[in-house]
This record gives sequence, C-alpha cells and structure tokens, in this order.
Amino acid sequence: MRYDLRSERPGWWIPLPILGAALVAVLGTQSGGIVLGFVGSASGALLAGWAISRRLRIVAMATERAAAGDRYAEIPNQPPGPLDDLSKAIANLRAAAHEADARVVDQRRREAEARLHYAGRSFFTHQFRSTVDQVTLAFNQGIDHIGHTAAELSTQNRHMHEQVEAATRSAATAGADVHALGVAAREILHRMRLSAGDVAESREVSQRAVGDIAKADETVRSLAQAATRIGEVVGLIQTIARQTSLLALNASIEAVRSGEAGKGFAVVANDVKRLATQTAQATNDISAQVRDIQGAVEETAAALGQVTGSVGRINDANALLREVLEEQTAELDEVASHASGVARQIANALPGIGAAVGHVDNASQKVIGTAKDLIGQSQGLVSTVGRYFADLESGAIKIGILHSLSGTMTASERPLQELLVMMIEKCNAEGGVLGRPLEAVIMDPRSEPKRYAEQAKTLIEEHGVAAIFGCWTSASRKEVLPVVESLDSLLFYPSQYEGEEESSNIFYTGATPQQQAIPAVDYLLSQGKQRFFLLGTETIYPRTTNAILTAYLHSKGIKQSAIAEHYTPFNHRNWEDTVAWIKSFGAAGDAAIVTTVSGDANIYLFRELAEQGVTAASIPAMTLSIGEAELPALAGPELSGHLAAWNYLHEIDSAENRRFVNDWRRFCGAPNVVTDDPMEATWIGFHLWTKAVEKAGTTDTASVRDSLSGMRLLAPSGYEVVMDETNHHLHKPGFIGRMTSDARIVPVWHSEGLLNPRPWSPWLLTDTRRTPSRKTEAAPLALAG
Repeated sequence: MRYDLRSERPGWWIPLPILGAALVAVLGTQSGGIVLGFVGSASGALLAGWAISRRLRIVAMATERAAAGDRYAEIPNQPPGPLDDLSKAIANLRAAAHEADARVVDQRRREAEARLHYAGRSFFTHQFRSTVDQVTLAFNQGIDHIGHTAAELSTQNRHMHEQVEAATRSAATAGADVHALGVAAREILHRMRLSAGDVAESREVSQRAVGDIAKADETVRSLAQAATRIGEVVGLIQTIARQTSLLALNASIEAVRSGEAGKGFAVVANDVKRLATQTAQATNDISAQVRDIQGAVEETAAALGQVTGSVGRINDANALLREVLEEQTAELDEVASHASGVARQIANALPGIGAAVGHVDNASQKVIGTAKDLIGQSQGLVSTVGRYFADLESGAIKIGILHSLSGTMTASERPLQELLVMMIEKCNAEGGVLGRPLEAVIMDPRSEPKRYAEQAKTLIEEHGVAAIFGCWTSASRKEVLPVVESLDSLLFYPSQYEGEEESSNIFYTGATPQQQAIPAVDYLLSQGKQRFFLLGTETIYPRTTNAILTAYLHSKGIKQSAIAEHYTPFNHRNWEDTVAWIKSFGAAGDAAIVTTVSGDANIYLFRELAEQGVTAASIPAMTLSIGEAELPALAGPELSGHLAAWNYLHEIDSAENRRFVNDWRRFCGAPNVVTDDPMEATWIGFHLWTKAVEKAGTTDTASVRDSLSGMRLLAPSGYEVVMDETNHHLHKPGFIGRMTSDARIVPVWHSEGLLNPRPWSPWLLTDTRRTPSRKTEAAPLALAG
C-alpha cells in the first residue's frame, strides 16, 4: 500500500479545525443562541479528531508493519509538525532495525565462521582422540598380552625346570655309565694287549700249519701221481693177464688138437714166457711205485700230524681269545644297555625341553612383537601429536564465502551463505575432503561490487582459500574475475547471468539466457503474448539479457513497437510512474512483463503492481530474479498467478530434492523454509568442487580445474547435470513455475532434457564473440539482425 499524504498546508493544520469550530460557536452564540454555538463547537472538535485520528492510524499501520518485521514498510510523509516528527522517528527506528539486522547478520556470520573453525579443530581433535584411543587400546591390549605371556613364560619355565632336572639326573646316570664304560674299555684294551701275543703266536702256528699243509699237499700230489702210474701198471698187468689167458687157451687147444704138433705149443710157450717176463717187470715197477706211495703216505701222515698239532694250538689260542672276547662283549653289552637306557631318558627329556624352549621362544617373540607394536604406536602417537598441532594451525582446507549479508542483496545472498555453512558442516561430519576438514572464511561485501573484488583478494592472499563460492550480480562477478585470474584461484558463481563470458578460473553453475530467458519468452509466446515490457535494474545482466531477448523476439516476428524496455536504479523503491507506464503499455492486451529487477526492489515493485491493479490475469510478470527465498517478503494475493523461470524449483518432486529440502530444513530448524534455484546452483558447485578435489587428490587449482571438466553430478532437480569441458558452464534443465499467494512456485513447464548453456548468444554480435577466448572483458553489444 502506498501512502503519500504530503500537503502544501502549513504545520498549523491540526489546530485549524479547532479554530473553525470556535468561530462557528461564537457566531452561532451571537446569532442563534447557546445551542447553535454548542453544536458548532462539537462539530469542529469531531472534525479535528477525525483528521488527527486518520493520520495517526496511517502512521500506526506503518509502525505496526515495521514492528512485525517488515523492514520494507513505507513510512508515510507528513506535513511539518508532530506527526512528521513521529514519522521521522519511526523511519529512524526502521533504519536502526536495519542496522540491528545487519549487526545480527554479522554476528551470525562470525558465529558461523567460528563454529566452522571450531569444527575444523574438533575434526582434528576427534582424529587425534581416535588415534590416542587406538594407541591406548593397543597399550592396554599389549599389557594384557604381555601379562598373559609372562604367566605363560612362568609356566613354561617351571615345566622346563622340571625337564632340566630330569635330564640332569639322566645325565648324571649317563655319566656314571660312561665312566663304567671307560673302565670296561680300558679293561678290554688290557685284555686285548694280552691277547695280542696269543694272536701273534696263533698267527705263527697258523703260518707253520699252512706250510705243513702245503707239504702235505705236495705229498698227496705225489701219491696221486704214483697212484696214476700204479693204475697204468695195473692196466698193463690186466692186459697181460688177458693175453696170458688167451695163450693158455690156445695152448690147451693146440695140445688137444695135436699132441704131436709141438711146434705150435712151442710158439705158445714162448709167448707165455715173454708175457711172464713182462709181468715180472711190471710187478717190479709196481713194487717200486708202492714203495714210493708208502713213503709219500708216511710223509703225508707226518705232515698231517704237524698240522693237527698246529691246529690244536690255534684252537687253544682261539678258545682263549673267544673267552676274553665273550667276557668283554658281556661287559660292553651291560654298559651299552645302561647307556641305551640313559640315552632313552635323555631322548625322552629332550622333546619336553625342546617344546619348553619353543614355547619360551614363541612367547619371547610375541613379547618382542608386542613391544615393537607398542613402540610403533608410541612413535605414531608422537607423529600424530605433531600432526595434530600442525593441523590445528593449517590443516583445514579453507574455502571463501563471498555473499552479501547486508545491503540490498541480503535477501538473495544470505541463504546461499547459510547453505554453504550447512554443506561444510555435513561434509566435515562425513570425514571432510582428502581426510581434512573444511573451514569457511565468510565475508560480507555489503552488496557493493567493489567490495567483492577487495574481499576476494583478501580471501586468496591472506587466508589462502582453495576456492571461492559467491557473487550474485554480474557487476560483482566482473569485479572478482580479474582477481581470481591474476591470483589463479577458482570462483563458483551460482547466479543466472547474461552470458558472453568465459574464464578458466570461474565455473558458472547458474543459467545463461539460453537456459532461462529464452525458454521464458517461448513460454509466454506459447500463451499468446505478443507485447513485452522488458524491465530491469540498471546493471550488466538486465541490459545484456534484454538485448538478447529483443533480438530473439524480432526473430519471432515481434515488432519493436511491441517491445518496451526500462531500467531503474539499484535498490529502487518508487515504482509508481513505472507501473503506470506498464498499465498503459498493456492496455492494448496480450502483454507480459519480463523482469530482471534484482534485490529488495522487487518487494516494492510487486506491491506497486498490486496497488495499481496490475494482476497476473491482466499483465502477467515473468521474473528471472525472484526465487522462493525472496517470496516470504512478498507473500500475498498480489503474487498469485505471476510466473518465474528457473532451472530448479522448490516444488520439484524427486528423491534428490526431498533430501536436499529436508537437509536444509533440519539445518534451519524450521519445517517450512524453502529452497530456490541459486541455492541448488550453490549445492551443485560445492559438490562438484569436493568431488573434483577428491578425484585430483589435491586442492591445486589446475588439477581441480582439469577434474571438473566434463564432470557429471546428480542434482536435486533429479537431473544429472554436466559441467561443460570447454566453457565451464553447466548443462542443466529448465523450469517455469506459477507463483501462489502462500509464497510457493508451482512448476507448470519443464524441459525434456538438459539445456545447452551456449554462453555466447547467437542473438548478439560482439567484437570477440566469433573467436571467444578463455578470458574476456565486457565487449560492446550490437543487436543481431
């Protein structure tokens, strides 16, 4: 509601009705009596009371709205006087409330920064405590193990002591037996020395016996030869005897045949005579041979007798030696039996001793191993202590948050700062990045573009942040761009913007006109709109975007006469004339507003639209700047039906979005807070960065930049968005929603897939657009066509 009760009347307007009533009363008394004078006085008093009451009621309504938290409540101007003083006091009160809000926000910023700083220290303290607990547990377990091992060693030592005692006794017995064995051995040696002479004598006797046997052998051989010759003689005698027999037979025959034939008998007789002679000679030979044989036999007998004597002596010597050996063998057997028993005892004792020694050795090794583990744990603890204190100083990974927490951009940017704090805390609770916590350095540029650059430089040079998340307006981004490029840092920019820019040091997670403004106009065209009022703040983004839209509308057959364009200062509040122009422009019908007004100026704009009766039914407004975060300050029937074009809406029904919303509400401790497009873009940028750092294994700018190229991420919108490999812009979906009186934006359209960012618009011609570089300055614009 607009209050403009400014008047040219002087400051004495309050007593004027009273003065008039007094005059009426005087005149009435003079002309008509006391009654008329009384009526006049009463009428004047009532009129004065009504005027004062009306103005006080207006001031009271504004005061009530301001007291209810409406920091944008308009305080009506009053004519000089007490009410003007009251209005100024209320305005000062509102300004003080703004200042108090700024102080509260700054305090919250400091608290959030301190909380994250403390969380980083707590992260390392928790790690250190975990290490200490592990070492303590290891020491306790080691002490228990050593105690158990010591008890085991004591038991094993006792068993080994018993085994050693048994072995000692066995060894003593074995010593005695070995001593007896030595005595027996010495006795055997003595006996063997005594037996050596007998053995020598037996050897001589044996040698003589061998000689005698050799002689007997020769004699026997002679006998054999003589026998052979006797055999031959005997054979001859046998032959002669046969012949003699034949001759005798012949002689007998001849005698019978012719006794007269003496000649034949004479022949026979001669033959017999010769045979007899031969027989006699043979017999002599046989006799001689027999004598020879007898001599040989006698010699053999004598030799054999000598052999018999020698053998007897040998037998005697052998018998004596056998007796000695049997005695010594018996003694050796006895000693060996004792030694064998002792050996068995020792052998039986040795496994026990060996087992005991093995147990002792194992236990010793365990103790040594436990000691080494404890030493290693203690060394690790020492290292952990050193690392803990080093981490407390510089172990956290610092990131910069560069969002305005005061000034005209507060309503838009503060939720992004709070969201980043939430994500950092959640990330730290899940183990941090590269095993290190994240720590935020939170700045407040106060909605002043120059401050963004100054504070970005401070974040990089003084705080050493690994990346910056921030900016909203293009003016602030362009101030920061040369800083991050010259210092080779990274900026994640979450807001929609005009495009026509690339930088190797900026990752653009908001929309380009190709992803937001063009789909918005296409939707309005599909709804039959043919006249377009392009309204924006006097900054880079609205002007460039509207230039693109103008060229695009021309390409769709919309004439320039059907396009109006107007810009207002930053933080503009008086929209009366502008809205009147809009009403006039839309009077012909089929008109729509496309607004790129930013900041809290939107609050005053939509209030004025409602005040002048401009509704969504008559002239719908398509905003490219108002999201769900700003709607609570605008909630009311004046919003109903107007449109918003974004790449994410709070009302999207997806599992990913439900998690996102629930996390945010849990963090805020409020069940009804909402999320919006820049918040999702911030969420995407943060998670892309953490994912890239983990992939690269470092926070080094070049390595993280390489990891980000082409990276995919499932976003709360339910779509898997993609970071473009070359221009560092995000491929993302498009949505259009209808605003409701209860501060919601309900989706009415969405793209079929991801929209290509195309940061270099085909609807603009610039000096550098045809050959875009990685680093560009703002270029003069010209319409295409």
